[in-house]
Amino acid sequence: MVKTQDVDVHQAFNDGSTNKYIEKYKMFCYVFGKHIDKKPQDDIAKSLYQADMVLTPGMFMSLALVTAGLASGIVFLLSVLLFTKSSSPLVYISVLTFLTFGLTVSGFPFMLYNKVSNKNMNIEQELPFTLGYMTILASSGSSPMDVIRKVAIEDYGDVSVEFGKVMYRVDVLGEDGVSAMNHLIRNTSSESLRAICIDLANAMQSGGGLRTYLEMKSRELMDMRRKMQQEFVDSLGVYGEGYLSGVVMSVVLVVLMIVVTSALGIDLGPFTAKQMFQFFVYFMLPFINIVFLILLWMKYSRSTL
Repeated sequence: MVKTQDVDVHQAFNDGSTNKYIEKYKMFCYVFGKHIDKKPQDDIAKSLYQADMVLTPGMFMSLALVTAGLASGIVFLLSVLLFTKSSSPLVYISVLTFLTFGLTVSGFPFMLYNKVSNKNMNIEQELPFTLGYMTILASSGSSPMDVIRKVAIEDYGDVSVEFGKVMYRVDVLGEDGVSAMNHLIRNTSSESLRAICIDLANAMQSGGGLRTYLEMKSRELMDMRRKMQQEFVDSLGVYGEGYLSGVVMSVVLVVLMIVVTSALGIDLGPFTAKQMFQFFVYFMLPFINIVFLILLWMKYSRSTL
């Protein structure tokens, strides 16, 4: 298990690649979250470790709650200004406020899950090429530890990042190679990488058979990559069909509903048919398309296909 104490809070605060204002915001949120870290939160800590997010569980949870509170407060004020004179102001204000809070809080676990999923996808794509490179290194007589070290300094995406964690534990923390590999085996999010690390750890202990194993595994994963390419194309087709049948057809049906209700003189509540049409065309339709594009971006932004 990854313990909370393994995460350096000061490292999270002093990440030079992050905007200083974001870091100050993290520090502000952590004032409320530091009490959470007094008790071990192993599941959250492990998920953050797998997502390569340098945060403590307390900082992550406080970021979610404080951000949700601020977003809800902004929506509450805007709702008061917009819906005070409506027929049911309390309904609009309360629904929008609580909906904003719930969506913001749930967005943080979703973001964490998405980062882990994208990382696993990247590992799956890079593994065949990584194993090919490792096969060449093993053929030249490199030991398993030397192979891992060279992969860690190369650019093989998240595979290099994961192997870099092994070298950190060996070179900085002073652990032996087998113990460092076992730590990665327990905590990596990729099942494919876990299986390979188990075999590498066995090769470290036995001292043989690495080249033959890597050649066989490289061919196997290359075949899997070709299947994944086909699945990638199929999934894009599913998203395209979903957009046509879900978004486009919904647009047509809503427009027809507004036109028909207007022609028949049906009451649409506090809004006229013109107001409903303008709200749908200028707000709902762009919003739906933006959400759909965000989903596509989150799904495929890190895909190497």
